[in-house]
Amino acid sequence: MIMTCCFASRPEKPNVILLLTDDLGWQDVKCYDIDAPSPMETPNIDKLAKKGIQFWQGYSPAPSCAPSRAAILSGIHPARAQQTHVSGGTPPAPYHKTLHRMMPPWYRSSMPIETYTLAQALRDNGYTTGHSGKWHLSKVYGGYPQPQDHGFDWSRNNHGILKAMKPHRLTGFATNQADDPYRLDEKGFCTHQNSEDALTFVRENKEKAFFLYYATFLVHTPVQTRSERLLKKYCDKLGVELPENPKEWKGEGQTNPFYCAMVEELDYYVGKLFDYLDTTEDPRWPGHMLSENTYIIFTSDNGGMEKIPGEIITDNYPLHRGKISAMEGGVRVPLIITGPGITPKQQSDVMINGLDFYPTILSLTGTQKPKDKIFDGCDISTLLAKNPADPLLVQEQDGSVRDTMLWHFPNSVALESTIRIGDYKLIRNYDHINNKHAPELEL
Repeated sequence: MIMTCCFASRPEKPNVILLLTDDLGWQDVKCYDIDAPSPMETPNIDKLAKKGIQFWQGYSPAPSCAPSRAAILSGIHPARAQQTHVSGGTPPAPYHKTLHRMMPPWYRSSMPIETYTLAQALRDNGYTTGHSGKWHLSKVYGGYPQPQDHGFDWSRNNHGILKAMKPHRLTGFATNQADDPYRLDEKGFCTHQNSEDALTFVRENKEKAFFLYYATFLVHTPVQTRSERLLKKYCDKLGVELPENPKEWKGEGQTNPFYCAMVEELDYYVGKLFDYLDTTEDPRWPGHMLSENTYIIFTSDNGGMEKIPGEIITDNYPLHRGKISAMEGGVRVPLIITGPGITPKQQSDVMINGLDFYPTILSLTGTQKPKDKIFDGCDISTLLAKNPADPLLVQEQDGSVRDTMLWHFPNSVALESTIRIGDYKLIRNYDHINNKHAPELEL
């Protein structure tokens, strides 16, 4: 007797992977490089870009970590959510008591527990929901609320190779020893538990419709690599020597070998996940690979962090400034979207924001929109399916075409808000009174 598989056609509920990197700059990825050739090697991310749509004007909801993550998972703009920066929930205080004349307003430290998140919406539609990596949406690390309180069935948050190297970053390199938690694999890369956790979730749940929020700890500080091989590789490639003081790097531009190694490591680890999807048969769709029924959204929580005290990390040029600024370098990020029904090898100049992910994923998965839910982003599923180069396909809930984006960041050293309408961006500087370096408005 010949048995006919009940899943002869593509399963109704596609898998979704939201891959949110940390502090990855727009110019840190090879396929985005538009000025001097980037030394960083990102073959797996570049390959992913050719499988779907590479957006050149993708934006994060905020120029720092926590507000972007909350906005993506809630669909609510950081200004509306009153969560505009990290480490909030305390009385306002100046960023520096003597060097800064203004203090930022109060802002929230955690995403409110009553927030109906993307994970909750998908779980209510029968999805198994998983989180691997960074959370950063509670006031203290490990504090309430955690991912399980916001709709995730499964969560792990091991820092892996980003655990600080002691006593400094030129000590404690990974080895081949079996008891080394960072032991080198067959390709000479360190074991990174954050990556292994993401793979574990997919392996354990591939027989169901799943949603994975894979929030990498790379390439956030500490700027370090446990791979001595990669560090030497980029010293040679860049023609630089390691600093006498291992805690600093003063080379300008994209010449930091520690950071370059980190970017390549990020590429390798996400590449392992992409390879698994490409080479593993979908149990719900025999004869087809998991990647054929999985949407991948790859992006960053904010622009690249250009420098910290004592160290130059990267350079977002030709974009202005970087993380903790609402200028272009702080909010424009890599954005690649692939999946069923999306034509490969496409590029788009349409403005897209991380706020768009929630309503779009609901449409892609056939998940009902929560009643009375406010979405500050747009459903871009029609754009993805029809023509990613047509900005007229990105429409607000009232049917009007979106041509405007707003960032509110009255925080840190920036103290600014910005609005983009069409090809123009207006900056409002809050610390402008008797300040020749910051006029109230800049166009």
